[in-house]
Order: sequence, then structure tokens, then C-alpha cells
Amino acid sequence: MRNIVPQVSTSDDRVSERQVLAALAKRLKRWDLEQLAAPGEESVDRPRSPVKVDFLGHAGRFVEAEGVQAVDASFTVTCPGRDVYGSVSTWFGDTGASLACGVNPRTKESWIQEAYRLTCGPR
Repeated sequence: MRNIVPQVSTSDDRVSERQVLAALAKRLKRWDLEQLAAPGEESVDRPRSPVKVDFLGHAGRFVEAEGVQAVDASFTVTCPGRDVYGSVSTWFGDTGASLACGVNPRTKESWIQEAYRLTCGPR
């Protein structure tokens, strides 16, 4: 499990966190500002309950994996009379998978393969 803490740091606090996230959302093109985790928001950790049925309705004992896309970026903003430097860490999106140990997840998505390895060990 990873703990992603959304944060923005700049060399000049006159450039707001919201401005930085809005520029990042525009740069990413697919995401709105509201879809990016803002500084001060909780990490992606949420309370869980045991998974008893997978996404296809099969009963059994499963591991539920959730993933988000993380962004770590550095930036330069040209403001009147000065350049402002900074960095941003955030996450967006939300996807999930139910995995059963001993059953090959049959996917090329690296996050699902990693979740399987971390939970069930090497195949």
C-alpha cells in the first residue's frame, strides 16, 4: 500500500494551490480540477470490509485492490517580473479489482499484478 499525500509547494506563496492544480488539470486535459486530490484531503485510504463476491458474482475469499493515478510534477510559472518555481503531488481517478490468490489475474495492468504479488506472493 502506498500513501499519497496531495501537496503543492512554491517559491512564492502568491501563486495559490488552486491555481497550480487548475493549470495541472488543464495540462492533463482529461481531468477537471475537482477530480484532482487537493492538499489537505485525505489520502486514498478508506475503511474496507471483506470482499465475499468478486465483480463477476463468484463467491469466495478475495482481495480487493484499488488504484489511482499519481502525479508528481515540477513547474515554472512566469509571473510579471519574476519566475515562480514549485512542485505538486496529487492523485486522480479510482479503479478497483477483486483478486483470488492462486488464480492468475490475466491482465497486463501493472498495478493489478503488483497488488496480486504484494497480497498473494509470487505466482
